[in-house]
Amino acid sequence: MNEAAAVDADAEPSPAFLQAVADLGTKQTVTTSEAIFNAQGVKLLEGGAKVDRGLYDRLISHRLSRPLDECVHAEPTVDGKLLREAAEAAMERWPFFAQLAPTALARESLLRLIASVPLPRPVALHLDLARNSRPGLFTHSVLMALLCAHLAGQGESSTRDDVVDAAAAGLLHDMGMLHIDPALLDADERLSGNRLNPVYVHPVTSSMLIDRFADYPKPVARAVIEHHERLDGSGYPRGLLGEAISPLGRIVSLAEVVTAMFDGEREQPEQRVSLLLRINPRRYDPALAAAVHRLLAALPPSEADAGDTPEHSIARLLRLADELERWRKTSESIGPALDGAHAALLVSMNEQHGTLQRMLYDAGVTHEQLGALGDDVEADTAMRIELWALAEELLWQLHSAANQLKRRWQATEPALAHPPALAAWFASVASLDDSPAAAG
Repeated sequence: MNEAAAVDADAEPSPAFLQAVADLGTKQTVTTSEAIFNAQGVKLLEGGAKVDRGLYDRLISHRLSRPLDECVHAEPTVDGKLLREAAEAAMERWPFFAQLAPTALARESLLRLIASVPLPRPVALHLDLARNSRPGLFTHSVLMALLCAHLAGQGESSTRDDVVDAAAAGLLHDMGMLHIDPALLDADERLSGNRLNPVYVHPVTSSMLIDRFADYPKPVARAVIEHHERLDGSGYPRGLLGEAISPLGRIVSLAEVVTAMFDGEREQPEQRVSLLLRINPRRYDPALAAAVHRLLAALPPSEADAGDTPEHSIARLLRLADELERWRKTSESIGPALDGAHAALLVSMNEQHGTLQRMLYDAGVTHEQLGALGDDVEADTAMRIELWALAEELLWQLHSAANQLKRRWQATEPALAHPPALAAWFASVASLDDSPAAAG
């Protein structure tokens, strides 16, 4: 699915979004705010009609004259008051987010900013859908608003409008996820290959959805489309590099990976954030990363145990290190037969794998060094958590690299099948022990 397809989907509601709207009508009052017509001018629903599950059957086969979210209204709806309450609850739950505003005065100021984010009715509908059908997504969006606002406020020249714009970009960055089949997102197995295409395009969908409204300046829509871009060019959907990513885009990009560590019931999120930023210094804005490190440093040390034994973490790290070595041999075997765009793609991936390899060396992950760790690791809580977090992060990085290579290989002309050695490496990475990792 490309950007053109994402834009085209705006006039033809996705089945997932249509179903979510119909389901919302069974939980609260949802009505058509105006008559709904198809693209040929045929009236499908009168204005003021009650929305229920029958909406799906009536509209699923039609291309509409206007986007569906502009034609329906939910009551009650997400507003500034509800956003403030959700943000305050998040700060109570997670000490990291409480640290964004450690005094009563600072907290009140931050909460007021979150409550002031403009919410046109179609945008509020998307937030309603997230809150009712995907509460984890809604919570993630609120955490994003908080952290983006905090990071935007760190600049000496930042204004109140800058901070509100950052909060808006954070809050709305994942609206496109509501247009993806939830069964795909909730699948037990890790997504790969073509099944990841809707996920890769969701920043485009999100940006398109908010770009309709004058309430949000153009930098907000741009930052939303950039929220999975990385300074080293390893992100998506466009693989932007360095200065090609906007200042607000850099804020949202960093906030995305930080807040993702707090999704669901992940263990040791603060430790994972710290490790993530330390081992990926080229991916994120260094000044912004330093601001996150200051927040982490202000937290009391964690006393919770990681969810793994040192022995298992070490075994996983050795297996992951072997997989990186396998990539080196795979690259050397297929490189001489490639030219043009595919050869350039291989060079790019080699650079990323080289970064991972250096990360392991810097962390002391070699067969010799890991083998030298004595029994005292069990009693060293910090070391035990660090080993576990490193294994979790490297596993995610390898899966991400494999998926990225598949996606870019398919998009590179001329069309070229995977060489057998490359296909074997993809299969080997897919067989690695799984752990929860968010693709969005």
